[in-house]
Amino acid sequence: MNGPLAPLLLWTAGFVCAGVGLHVSRAPGGRTAPRPSGRVPGLLRAAMRVPCSASSVARLSRATDEASLVRAGLSGDLGPDALARMRLGLAAAGLALSSCAALLAPPAAVMIPLAAGGGVALPGRWVARRGDARRAALVRELPDLLDLLGICIEAGMALDPALRLAADRLGGTLGEEVRVVLRDLSLGSPRRDAYQGFVARAGAPEVTRTIGALLQAEELGAPLSRALQGQAESLRASRRQDARERAARAAPKIQLVVAMVMVPAVLMLVIGVLVIELSRQVGAVIG
Repeated sequence: MNGPLAPLLLWTAGFVCAGVGLHVSRAPGGRTAPRPSGRVPGLLRAAMRVPCSASSVARLSRATDEASLVRAGLSGDLGPDALARMRLGLAAAGLALSSCAALLAPPAAVMIPLAAGGGVALPGRWVARRGDARRAALVRELPDLLDLLGICIEAGMALDPALRLAADRLGGTLGEEVRVVLRDLSLGSPRRDAYQGFVARAGAPEVTRTIGALLQAEELGAPLSRALQGQAESLRASRRQDARERAARAAPKIQLVVAMVMVPAVLMLVIGVLVIELSRQVGAVIG
């Protein structure tokens, strides 16, 4: 393995780096990809700058990339092509590092496909985790927004000024989304389309139910403040139920930790004391 395999791995890494450097991809139609903001980690920004061919970008693109970036709140910072570039850059970096490690220690050659596969999967995992965190923040802030809207509407304000005031007071992730909805409404989008865009960006069933209740109340002419209050109470009840379920799932985990860590430690302490005392007694008997 030291003889023919080491030059082969070295030549393979060299050809990969040369191919990546020769084929520089450009956006179709002369359009440039969005520049990543500070919300993108430095490692992913560096991987995105690795030059690659348009065919490689198309091969590493996924059909769900655009929707995932929208749900993660990164549609204005990254595009699907940028995500594919990240996959290729991290895969090339993992391939090069694992090849160098295999040259130094031949058994490390088994890490080459794992490193390349991990580089391909890392950007998607990061986007998915960011989307989950953003969805949790939206669901957590939604009852407070509904309470503020209900208070403003009961005070005699119209819905759009109430939304603007609630977004300014609340801030955070949900406040930004409400501002996007208001911007769409100001540009002439129908209210249903603006709300549906918010539902698509959120990707949370709680937001879907809330928007559906608001649209239904508006179509049927029901009091909007009552619908807002009912949705806020329903969301808080759902949050309490989720907390109870998480607490119920945590109990077996705590018991497992106690059984696997604390009980053996106590047994070792007791057995150690018994062995020491027994050795003293037996030593006194046998001299």
